[in-house]
Amino acid sequence: MKDKLAQWGFDYVRLRFGFRTGVAACLSLIIAWAMGLEHPQWSAMTVWAVSQPTRGLLIEKAAYRALGTLLGTMFGMVLVVSASGEIIWLVAGLTLWVSLCVYTGNLLHGLISYGTILAGYSASMVVLLTQSSDALMPLGVDRLLTVFVGIMTSLVIGWAFTYKRAEQSLINQLRRQTAANLHDISRYFAEPDNNDLNLADKLSKLAALEAQLLDHGTGSVSAHESAKTLRVVINSQLGFLAELNIQEPEKNLEVSDYLLDASNKLNASAKRTEIIEPLKNALESIKNAALKKRFNEFVEATNDRLSFRDSGKTATSTLLSKTILHRDWLGARQAAIRTFVIMGLIGASWWYTELFQFAYLMLGASVMLTLFSTADNPALTMKYVFFGQCAGALTAVLIQATVWQYQDSILWMLVALMPVILLAGFPMAHQKTANGSMDFNLVFLLLMQPSIGYSFHLGHSASIALAVVAAPLLSLIAYRLIYPTNLKARYQSLLQTLTEEIDQLNKTKLTESQYNRRKARFYHRVIKLTQISDKLGMKDKNAILGHLLTGQKRLNSTG
Repeated sequence: MKDKLAQWGFDYVRLRFGFRTGVAACLSLIIAWAMGLEHPQWSAMTVWAVSQPTRGLLIEKAAYRALGTLLGTMFGMVLVVSASGEIIWLVAGLTLWVSLCVYTGNLLHGLISYGTILAGYSASMVVLLTQSSDALMPLGVDRLLTVFVGIMTSLVIGWAFTYKRAEQSLINQLRRQTAANLHDISRYFAEPDNNDLNLADKLSKLAALEAQLLDHGTGSVSAHESAKTLRVVINSQLGFLAELNIQEPEKNLEVSDYLLDASNKLNASAKRTEIIEPLKNALESIKNAALKKRFNEFVEATNDRLSFRDSGKTATSTLLSKTILHRDWLGARQAAIRTFVIMGLIGASWWYTELFQFAYLMLGASVMLTLFSTADNPALTMKYVFFGQCAGALTAVLIQATVWQYQDSILWMLVALMPVILLAGFPMAHQKTANGSMDFNLVFLLLMQPSIGYSFHLGHSASIALAVVAAPLLSLIAYRLIYPTNLKARYQSLLQTLTEEIDQLNKTKLTESQYNRRKARFYHRVIKLTQISDKLGMKDKNAILGHLLTGQKRLNSTG
């Protein structure tokens, strides 16, 4: 069966994931209906948004979904009460809030960024779908409860059928790569004139491992600490490799033998003491002071990592100052300005015309301009989103016209949605339709609001659907015209940031904490730049290597 599905273009694992998520979405619909909630489809939307292939991601995304929804809903309710029904104040307050959330979200990393951005458009759901101030409290409570129903359903179904997080996969990859690097460095110390360390290749491999740390460090405090220890090991390796390319070659057979021994012990997953002993012997045998300092950082990082592996605690120092990440201040500012301009224009149009369709357009834009602002190429993503949303909106209108208007029970209206929800796993699993399939699900459910005595009006339903699907088109234009964003632009921006950071490094001595923070941020920026260059398929990494070595020299003079 798997082979047949592969021949037809389907990914079996993704198909299974999609079907499982569809079942959970259908179950959440029934639970929300049984609880008497007015928008049961929101619970199914939450299931699609929260479900993840691993338990750690599932737990953490569910938590940030809950927190973001709570914060956004509370702000939305306060804004509606404060605005007293005046569209101009609703528009102004919501635009400022969403812009602030997208600014903050672009400065953060991982799922905390997602939760912050979610707080922005969760407020939009409350503000823009409230029919009157009397309906505010019921809508806010309904929003919270439906989201929590979706979250709990996802957690129960996901926990039962999702694999445990494959923690050892990344750990083993890093262990093998570290052992390979030590083996190459051992050969370099044995014959420095005949061995090239190939820094560009090693940098790419370390960057590929670093890209997995955000997923690895999810689901628990222990997972976050584990990711920090791995990050310090990666950074310290990068620092030592860079230093070897700066300093004069040092032929030292004693160091070579110790490093080879440590490499073999790492490959064999030996005890901590058995790995650390040859590393410490190599450290004592290195003569160059700069190399000794960088290698000592690597030995400490390795000792901390192995200690955490064995006991859940690091052996020496705090990891906080050693794991500072790059923050994209420029990108965050540009995303906030873009969001402010577009939402302001839509809001002004709504205020001037008082057409309710603009409220739906503003709702869609608040999602498109925030959730996808961190994508590698948001404009390209909007193309897939647009096609997915068009298919979802068309399906919604068809079901409203052919099924819903003949139903007199909300339960049967919800049952009519289930075949679409269950079949949604197929486009998610196919290589040609995977992009945009999630947007199909979300828009389809967004437009399917059941009610007793439902009456279908083509013009009304079509106008709302068109307003919703216009959001990705408008956002596509915004992403292309207002601070155009793609991988090349992100590469150039980060390269400029790295250049400025190197220029700011001077010969003034830093405290140990300042030195660790600057060094960690510098290495992370180099790694992020490498990740982007690899996505772009750039073979020439001379610019990145030049910045790495120049920055390393400056760090040598400051710490």
